[in-house]
Amino acid sequence: MPADNLIVAAPLLAILALATMSDVVERRIPNGLSIGGAAIALLIHAAAFGPSAFGLAVLGWAVCLACFMPLYVNGGMAAGDVKLMAMVGAFLGPVNGFVACICTLIAGALLASLCLAWRQLARRFGAEARWATSSATQQTEAAPAGSGALDKIPYAAAIALGATAAVLQPLWLATIFPLGVNQ
Repeated sequence: MPADNLIVAAPLLAILALATMSDVVERRIPNGLSIGGAAIALLIHAAAFGPSAFGLAVLGWAVCLACFMPLYVNGGMAAGDVKLMAMVGAFLGPVNGFVACICTLIAGALLASLCLAWRQLARRFGAEARWATSSATQQTEAAPAGSGALDKIPYAAAIALGATAAVLQPLWLATIFPLGVNQ
């Protein structure tokens, strides 16, 4: 990873780690992390790379916000998740931000499948598995009939995985998305 990528990647991954821990433990992502993180991204780009990089950071923020806003509007995602994804776009710019969106959706689908399988196992084995179920599973069981099991998935983990894939860009990802940072 080139040094300029490290200037962007280190704070991004640190913020995503904090957001993931908060989402898993508290089931919320503080605005200070997502909005403050976006401000840090804009400052880094402006100070380290100049005005054109600042513009690309703003555009990356907008692209990622636009990609995930329909999920929020349709009730499939919380506002904190959308703001966190927009913050990722501010760090990565429009092209790699879009790549991170796609990788995040893939990671989210895998995370949702794992959560559903875990909750199904917990329900199947009943009281014997109570020690293994999280409070989120117990909340989902007590939730009204209209709410689904997907309501409690900590999506910050999927965002962190998708953004990490976009930052590290392994060889297979670079061949799928050749317009990434590591051209």
